[in-house]
Formats: sequence, structure tokens, C-alpha cells
Amino acid sequence: MKCMRHLILALALVASPVVAFAQAPAQPQQEQPKPDAARPEQKTMSGTWEMSNSDRDQLCNLTFKPEPAKGGFKLEFDPACGDAMPPLKEVEAWILSNDGLRLIDARGRAVYEFTEVEIGMYEGERKGEGIYFLQTAESAAAFAPKRSADDMAGEWSMVKSEKTVCTLNLTRTATKGFDEFRLNFRQPCDPALTRLNPNVWRMDKGELILASPNGQVWRFEEREPQRWWRVPEGADPIVLQKK
Repeated sequence: MKCMRHLILALALVASPVVAFAQAPAQPQQEQPKPDAARPEQKTMSGTWEMSNSDRDQLCNLTFKPEPAKGGFKLEFDPACGDAMPPLKEVEAWILSNDGLRLIDARGRAVYEFTEVEIGMYEGERKGEGIYFLQTAESAAAFAPKRSADDMAGEWSMVKSEKTVCTLNLTRTATKGFDEFRLNFRQPCDPALTRLNPNVWRMDKGELILASPNGQVWRFEEREPQRWWRVPEGADPIVLQKK
């Protein structure tokens, strides 16, 4: 009998670690970070913003990219912006921190520094140049000046790849039945515009419209003073620039 009790006790001691191991609670798995998750500053700034001086006679559209660049993140803008705002030629990247937004050069030095004054609006000052503003494209469109027919009438150059490919004359001669005006262009001209063969122009919700007799249209939006980009923008952007 005593031997039997010793045998049962021995079997229990052997089995108990197995039972304890089987009943041990499973350790919660830690959530793995998402490798492609965007950082907060990338989500905040990614997209197109308008930069301007206080008089809005210097304008440029900046595209903030989430891809890394030397010292920060990638920033893109039209080369012509460097003519309107020469310091932009030095800008290589952007950084957003608790101290504000900085546009930096290749050495990491701040070319422009901005402070957020309201959602979607930044303000900064360059010594000797005055105040600059940075706002989302949507906000800029809401406050853009409305162009009248008198503002738009005159000779325009059509530019592709920084080369003039056509000259257009937006006249003040009205057509019948529409708030639109006659358009002429001189040959030789870019084949794309020749195929469109526009004969009238008009303004529609802040956009410049060139229309052909068969109803086809090209739309343009103003991104810099007297410089209008065709929208949607293709691989080879078309710009109208008033002479």
C-alpha cells in the first residue's frame, strides 16, 4: 500500500510541470510597426502649397513630397520660381519641427523659416525682403484675385519646356449669346494648339478657357502673376504667359 502511494506521488510530481506549462497564459504579442507608415510631418505638409510675398506680386507653387532628401524631405517647384524669388534657387529640402517649417539648402541651413499662424497658413520673414506667406493651394484659390476681361485681353505667349511655341491674341471682341471673346493665334504654332484650333476665350470660375468651334476646350489656372498652367497638367506642361 505504501509503495502504491509513493508511486502515485512520483507520477504527480512528474506530470505537474507539464500541466503548469500547458496552463501558462500566452504572452501578448507586440504589434509590429508598419514599415511604410508616414511620419506626422509628412502627412501634414504633403501636397501643393502656394508661397507668396505680402503684395502677392511674387507667387510660386511648392510641392512638398514625403520622400527623404538630403537633410529633410523632397521639395519640388518650377524653375521659373527662382526668377521670381531668387533665394528659392538654393532650397533643396524641407523640415517641419516644433520650431516651425524650414526650407533648407544643401548644407542644412535655413533659406526660409515659417511659423504656423493658423491651420493651412504659415508666415515668415526674410531680412530686407519682408513677409512671406505659405498656404495650401485650396486656401490660395479662395483668395486669388478675380481676373476681368480687360485684365486678360492682349497678346500671350504659349510656352513649352521654357520655349515659346505660339503667340495668341485674346481680343475684347465679344461673340453673340455668350460672355466670351474672339481669339486669334499666329502660325507657325504648336501642333497641339493647331489641332484644337480655338477661336474664342472666356473666364469660368477663375479659369481661363480656350474653346474651339466644335466645343473642345483647354482650361488654364493662374499659378503666378500673368502665368497660367493648363489643367490637368500633362507630362509636358503648357503655360500661357502674358506679354
